[in-house]
Amino acid sequence: MPLVAVVLALVAGSAQPPDVFDDLYARAQQRNGAVRTVHAEFVETTTSTLLRDPIVARGTLVAEMPARLRLDYAGGDRRVVVVDEHRLAVNGQDPSMRLVRDITTTQKRVQKYFVDKSPAELRKHFTVRASADPGTPGTYEVLMVPTRAQIKEGLSELRIWIDGKTLFLRQIRMVFPGGDSKTFVLDHVRLDQPVAPGTFDVR
Repeated sequence: MPLVAVVLALVAGSAQPPDVFDDLYARAQQRNGAVRTVHAEFVETTTSTLLRDPIVARGTLVAEMPARLRLDYAGGDRRVVVVDEHRLAVNGQDPSMRLVRDITTTQKRVQKYFVDKSPAELRKHFTVRASADPGTPGTYEVLMVPTRAQIKEGLSELRIWIDGKTLFLRQIRMVFPGGDSKTFVLDHVRLDQPVAPGTFDVR
């Protein structure tokens, strides 16, 4: 699931009165609702029942609303991943890691369940709960658990951590059926900076 879609899900349609999420939504909408671009550094941690140790990767991220995303992975697994409205492109050092895949159907599904939803409609498909995270002062945790069978096939739960000062995404964790998970932690987030021409060129 593209990271941009998750950010939009928070900003565009996830209020659940009368808990803390109602206030969180209103303030995030006011502060970040008009954000068009995001630049950040990230740490990605992948766990799998097939692996003894987690896989940790680092890099930089550029996102452009509503559906464009570029991840530049650093280190030994250097590669570039670009997502737009229709395609997922991976360009790695190893030729076997180079691919372009049509994700139009996936993007439509993301729009259907996460972006183009009113708060009431979203709660028809997810149980949503928000609270201050006692383990990380100054941070809110939003838990989204799918209730619709079609979503459960690909996602068991989604957890989003929001910075209490900037009201922007700090961390996201996706847990998949079977127990595997993927966690993104963002740092040095910069909003609405210009995006260089060609950033999302899938070629």
